[in-house]
Amino acid sequence: MKLKTLVLSSMLAGAAFVTQAASAQNITPTSPLMTVSDGVGGFNAFFGDTFTAAQAGTTFTDIFTFNVATPFDAAGSVTSSYLNTPMTKDLLITGLNLYRYDPATNAIIGNAISGINNTGFGNHPTDSWSLEAFGLQSGSYALRIDGQVVGAGGGSFGGDFNISPVPEPATWGMLLAGLGIVGAAMGRRTPALRKSQAKA
Repeated sequence: MKLKTLVLSSMLAGAAFVTQAASAQNITPTSPLMTVSDGVGGFNAFFGDTFTAAQAGTTFTDIFTFNVATPFDAAGSVTSSYLNTPMTKDLLITGLNLYRYDPATNAIIGNAISGINNTGFGNHPTDSWSLEAFGLQSGSYALRIDGQVVGAGGGSFGGDFNISPVPEPATWGMLLAGLGIVGAAMGRRTPALRKSQAKA
């Protein structure tokens, strides 16, 4: 009797752990996004992955992580290349998302920004996804690509991702105040300039 109770308790504890893990919606960083500075505070990046026949019939999630120290705007796109064996779209991109997350726990912060599926029509069109986001907070982010390796030919995907910093509200306030001071100074100089021109 005690053995049955112990086994049942273990099973319930395991089920509770699995349920908690599923509801946590954690992401696991797979690799850092390799970035190249654009020289004005932002960066450009290229990323991708390749799949072989050994992975046919599987799904994949690739996550590329990066950090941004200032508020920023972002834009990215993903396209795929693949073989048709036989007449099957061997690689299928099913999602492009951008997340902000806590690097200590990998917990997602806030909502995901979902990309738009721009894939065309016809027989087995090349996948095309795009993503834009504006006024994002500084912090740690993850770019996530989901897909399926459908056929034996495998395939690959490639993407580009760019960010540009945006001034914080305090910076805008200082800029506007500076412009106001310059405007006031110019306004004071104008009457004096007119008097000197009139005398001449």
